Amino acid sequence: MSDISLQERAARIKLLVLDIDGVLTDGRVIYDQDGRELKFFDIKDGHGLKLLQRAGFMIVWLSGRASRPNRVRAEELGIDELVEGFKIKLPEFERLLSERGLKPEQAAFMGDDLIDLPPMRACGLALAPADAWPAVKEVAHWVADLPGGRGAVREACELLLKASGKWEEVTARYFT
Repeated sequence: MSDISLQERAARIKLLVLDIDGVLTDGRVIYDQDGRELKFFDIKDGHGLKLLQRAGFMIVWLSGRASRPNRVRAEELGIDELVEGFKIKLPEFERLLSERGLKPEQAAFMGDDLIDLPPMRACGLALAPADAWPAVKEVAHWVADLPGGRGAVREACELLLKASGKWEEVTARYFT
């Protein structure tokens, strides 16, 4: 790891790219009796993402699996882009940067499993939930106290907002 502090890395971020299964959800995939897929997304994570959006951050979800629940939740939250079905994520991550005119150090990536390691190594700020696979936590610049699908994304959002100096601005309505 370089000499750049966590605060300095976080302050540079303009784009947050999130894996879905195991980061925005707890990683379980549940099927009902009719074969419909069900997932659990945490409302607090969603609110954290809305706070980031208010502060001007771009948010993209990048998943190895395509899923209707992913599309429904991304649409509900107004996520900038949902990219699904890519088992090799680095080329898509690089495309996202290129299309937005960003450098790798301006992007954070939050992942929880081996499939997420290439973009985590390529970004400026690698994030992981508390229950990420050990090899992923070793690569991460920051590991949440909470697990995936249970507040880890909210923690990451607050880290970015505070590092950018926008925390007070986007939360003022709650404290006045």
